Amino acid sequence: MNNSNAKSGHKITWFTRIAYGSANLIGSGASNISNAWLLFFLTAFGHIPAWQASLIFAITSYMDVIANPIVGFISDNLYSTKIGRRFGRRRFFLLISMPLMILYPAIWISGMSFWYYLVTYMGFELVYDLIMVPYDTLAVEMTSDFKQRTYLTGTKALFGNAASFLTGALPGVFFTFLGKKSPYAYLATSLTWGLVMLFTLVLVYKNSWERTPEEVTDEHVDNFWEGLKKMFIDVLSTFRVRAFRLHLGNYLFGAQGALVIFTTMFTYYVVYALQRSETLVSGMNSINSIVQIGATFAFIFICAKKGFMGPNKIALGLLILCVLAFGSIYWLGLSSNAVFIAIMAISVLMGIAMGGTYYIPWTVYVFMADIDELVTNRRREGILAGAMYTCNKFLKATILFIIGALLSSAGFKEGLGTQSDAAVHAIVWLFVGGTILFTLVAVYSTFKLTVFNQQTHQVILDELKRVHGGGKIEDVSEENRKICEQLTGFSYEDCFGNNNVGYKEK
Repeated sequence: MNNSNAKSGHKITWFTRIAYGSANLIGSGASNISNAWLLFFLTAFGHIPAWQASLIFAITSYMDVIANPIVGFISDNLYSTKIGRRFGRRRFFLLISMPLMILYPAIWISGMSFWYYLVTYMGFELVYDLIMVPYDTLAVEMTSDFKQRTYLTGTKALFGNAASFLTGALPGVFFTFLGKKSPYAYLATSLTWGLVMLFTLVLVYKNSWERTPEEVTDEHVDNFWEGLKKMFIDVLSTFRVRAFRLHLGNYLFGAQGALVIFTTMFTYYVVYALQRSETLVSGMNSINSIVQIGATFAFIFICAKKGFMGPNKIALGLLILCVLAFGSIYWLGLSSNAVFIAIMAISVLMGIAMGGTYYIPWTVYVFMADIDELVTNRRREGILAGAMYTCNKFLKATILFIIGALLSSAGFKEGLGTQSDAAVHAIVWLFVGGTILFTLVAVYSTFKLTVFNQQTHQVILDELKRVHGGGKIEDVSEENRKICEQLTGFSYEDCFGNNNVGYKEK
């Protein structure tokens, strides 16, 4: 097996994969803590209304909608500067983000104002964008080999599972020492995780690489306004590539939308609907995450050999069944012991479902730049990553704002007191109905993208090599033509930049 980047001479070892994947302790870890606890923390210990807390998420995420494509655009074009040529167009952002990790624990100080929480959360999310948008292009930069990319994203997913376990267990540890009603437990959690994130940034910076400036086509623009125009045209044009659109449907509504609703509402569901403690939430999150690690291992090797879409359908279907089972605990009014046993059992199955639901879309993503190149005849990894994060943040902001608005309208009161029946019913239906609705959209997208697998990806690479090597477009075989047209959504003759997709130089 070829596990090197032929042009750069770098070799991908198991340690390389581990170092690369470790950065997902930031990607998954910080977001897992925020998704599971921040809305709860702001209402219980920040003493601000649910609608204000959700407004913080909304404002910050809408800021990200603008920031993500800008970061992607700058990253794609940073080789035109001395800084980019010295530190890298991707890894430079990892370097400057290291000292900014201090912003994360600053969010988790109790008793502050709405404006304090808004500013600190916005600050950290901007740093998060500076890290994750360039980082998610590195697997594409480091190798073009199908299996090596699969293994790189596999270790990334495994570290995401490890982050889920650690961030699920960590609050429970501090609840034990500091008290489950203490705001300092949340602060201690964030301080600890801030140090973990700093360490992983150093590790991935030291053990990753990217295409050299000589391997990258310089897309020069004359001035700032022309560059801004180029960025927006390119970001919007990504949605015209059929495979990328379908990938977004799976990623946004499954790995992001459905799981954001689930993790955000799970704490509320257990504490207010089932009337159990926050410690149980932490414990169940830990069990779920342990199972995710084993499930992701299995999905890595299954997907490397069998493709993505079949396993993805199974994971999404299991996700729906698990959420229905969680809802049934409340609807059936189970006894205390039965509730504990049921949550334990469902959490195991949920770990399997979440392992596949999270891992598979991120692995599919690293092949989208090749399909995009077939359409545009350009390499736009940063733009694709920016478009993904832009959509993700916009959707997440909308979800969290709607959750906060619906909870407030149902009579939810900030603090740790008992909630009204109307508020509890709203929590249950948001938790169950919202998660299932989003998952169904991901299922639809997965069925539409069934044509993508290892063999069809190789067809894309072969056609790029053939035409770039001087082959004629009209000499394509009928089988390869059909595959390329199904994935791109364009006739074969309109590929390789023979279209109006994306920015065109004057």
